[in-house]
Amino acid sequence: MGGLTGEARDRVRAMSLWLVTGIVLAGVAVGLYAVIVGFDRIRPAAVERVAPAAGQRDLIVEYVGGSPGCGDPHRVEVTESDDEVVVAATVVVRHGTRFNAACDDQGFSMVQTVRLAEPLGDRAVRDASRPDVTVPVLGDLAELADVG
Repeated sequence: MGGLTGEARDRVRAMSLWLVTGIVLAGVAVGLYAVIVGFDRIRPAAVERVAPAAGQRDLIVEYVGGSPGCGDPHRVEVTESDDEVVVAATVVVRHGTRFNAACDDQGFSMVQTVRLAEPLGDRAVRDASRPDVTVPVLGDLAELADVG
């Protein structure tokens, strides 16, 4: 700013202050939104069991979500290799960052179908949220539907 006149220097300072003020106000607005309304929070869900569907390339995944608004279905993804299939299920907690947002600990079974690149065959199925757990593979959809 050494080559600027006094008036130009004052204008640059004023613009800088307005820019900083705008950034601070935007940050405060985002923070207030997060606390008052809340952003969605995505979290992993435990995969309980799977069953192959017709054609052997579709895999029906049963995983644990939460009560409505506290663990709604989000997505199920699979990563395949020659010897295993890793299933990653996620749920979304609506407005999870809201102040005083509370959810019960009750879990609900959720079912979603994913398509495999190759038939399941003899490959092991693992849960991405619990890598040391081998997920039970049931014989068919009827076994998955049996809750008793």
